[in-house]
Amino acid sequence: MSTAGSQILFLGELPFWLKITQSILEAPSSSFQFSRAHSATDAVRRLNSQPWHALLLDLSHPSAQELLAARKLHDGLDSIPVVALLPISDPQFQEAAVQAGAASSLVLADLNVASLQHALVTVINTETLRNSSRKASSMSFPFEHNSSDRLPANKLDAISHAVNNLLCVINANADILTDQLDASHNATRSLTQIKKAAKNASDLIRLLKTP
Repeated sequence: MSTAGSQILFLGELPFWLKITQSILEAPSSSFQFSRAHSATDAVRRLNSQPWHALLLDLSHPSAQELLAARKLHDGLDSIPVVALLPISDPQFQEAAVQAGAASSLVLADLNVASLQHALVTVINTETLRNSSRKASSMSFPFEHNSSDRLPANKLDAISHAVNNLLCVINANADILTDQLDASHNATRSLTQIKKAAKNASDLIRLLKTP
């Protein structure tokens, strides 16, 4: 299945973009064309103005979380497959990727031309097959409609989903900083309070969604 001329949009921090540009230099004949969005607003504008085949999202970047929320609130944006980019191999970041609905994920340390191309080819081809299956189903059963396709995404779910992803990122970064600090350091207590606050916020969101 061809991915020739596939347009890929990236949103995230500089270290990931440097690795992506390095992969472009190492594979100049690649069929992928990469562009970098500078903010969530810029990304939404680009996504609405031209076709894209995949999103590369650095989940440690707040703008990426904003874009994930926007995808749930704008028709059509949530059909573009996401490859989650993780700063470290951490369970909380992995969970954030799952919650974000990412079709695949890559850790910064493992990002190279081979892993990037493999992830993109996989998610693009999977989405292409899924779209083909949907079209075939709609042609075979013209009078049947999927109610989930007709209804817009729930705003509360979308926002709480994005906030939970941000809280996962906060917790993961707090863990990283805690490991780097001596236990007697004054900042250790502050990091503990940050993690407690993040957990309390997550609990409140859960209560908000409870009927």
